[in-house]
Amino acid sequence: MVYLRSSVGVEIRGPDLLISCLQSNLSAGVFTQFRRISAYRERDRSEVRSEIDRFFSAARVSRENVILGLARRDVVLRYIDLPAEVTDNLRQVVAYQVQSFEPTDEERYCYDFAALKPAPGSKRVQVLLVMIKRSILDGHLELLRDLGIKPAAVTVASVGLANLFLQGRRALNGRLYVLADLSPQGIEVLTLRSDSLLHSHESAKGDSISWKDALVREVEVAAERIRLGPEEAIDRMVLAGEFSEQAREEVSAAISDCDLIGGYIPFEMASQCRPHLHEAGSSLGLAYSGLAPRVPIRLNLLPSELRHRQTRWAYIPSVVLGIVILGLLIATGVRESIQERRLIHRLDSEIASLKELVDQVQKLRAQALQLEAEAKSMEELFQKRDMNLEVLQELTTVLPGDTFLSVYSNKDGAIQIAGSSAAAPDLIPNLEKSPLFKEVVQRGQIFKDAQTGKDRFIFEMKLEK
Repeated sequence: MVYLRSSVGVEIRGPDLLISCLQSNLSAGVFTQFRRISAYRERDRSEVRSEIDRFFSAARVSRENVILGLARRDVVLRYIDLPAEVTDNLRQVVAYQVQSFEPTDEERYCYDFAALKPAPGSKRVQVLLVMIKRSILDGHLELLRDLGIKPAAVTVASVGLANLFLQGRRALNGRLYVLADLSPQGIEVLTLRSDSLLHSHESAKGDSISWKDALVREVEVAAERIRLGPEEAIDRMVLAGEFSEQAREEVSAAISDCDLIGGYIPFEMASQCRPHLHEAGSSLGLAYSGLAPRVPIRLNLLPSELRHRQTRWAYIPSVVLGIVILGLLIATGVRESIQERRLIHRLDSEIASLKELVDQVQKLRAQALQLEAEAKSMEELFQKRDMNLEVLQELTTVLPGDTFLSVYSNKDGAIQIAGSSAAAPDLIPNLEKSPLFKEVVQRGQIFKDAQTGKDRFIFEMKLEK
């Protein structure tokens, strides 16, 4: 698959480096590669560098967009409460605050800050300030440069995890969540509300304490630090890290609202990455922070003189590829309509070429229908005439020789005869016996003709066929 953008998250997790690659095209992100590089400080530099090179080669990504995540113990987090009037000069005010935290002029801090979402109607602004000693940061950067990694941004690994979780739930609607990262080194608990990081604390677990007791202890500390009111409650706990599944089994009885971070990650992922999903949570969140244009908590501890920007030329392959893909999508979408228009045009041309012939055929058809109607009319006429002859012949056969007809009519099979006969009543049985007649009835009275002495009669009947 072709990807337009990519980002790599590198987390310093105890003695190891955790590296995740997140790539995207026109759809959502895809978690494509993950690798844990164990004991990277103690091993031979060339060996570790070769392993990192193999990761980037397998992922087929550049090293321009690498986001480094530091351990919580390396940084200092402070929450500063300021009046809302200083919002316009917030950066300068925060700089003054940082100077007050620095122990000496020689020991400088690298820092960044993020304004927390204020409560409705609040006239105060809270700022999350993250600081790291320049000497500690330089040590990490120097080692990573020797390994072939030059980060584009540096933040806290747990901030990347928080951004990943908040990306899956863009609006917490004021609800309180506890995000716990469980590693071999201990537990880091983050308290989140309304896209803001309210509290962060890291502590060692200890071999004599269970995950359940350790989590309950840290939740109590978090509730005390954020001054959780008696009517407030933690809505849900979400676990990440290598021991998240084991810890969930232990705490599920005591804390029912407990989930794993994997349920909040909307990205597609390669099959080989799925088993590492929980331990890769922070590094994947770092990669997401480098890929998304906006994240809830944007922090970069890298000094301004060490930050680099991608040149415009670096975007040209992605732009060209995007234009090509967009052109293919448009062509695919309009191809069907173009084919339909071409087919309609061709059919119209064929219809126009056949119009004269069709007109002739229609004219001949009209003439044929007219001749057919005339033939049918003549056939009916001849059929009716032939039936009258047949009826008269049958009457001649059925009626006796002393019977004379003076009236005969045939209206659509209804026959009426009138005349005189020596014995008119005897005629009805003879007519009924004929296979040609049915329903023979007498109309009026039979009376004697004074001149001839015969019976005068009127009979009606119907044809059998």
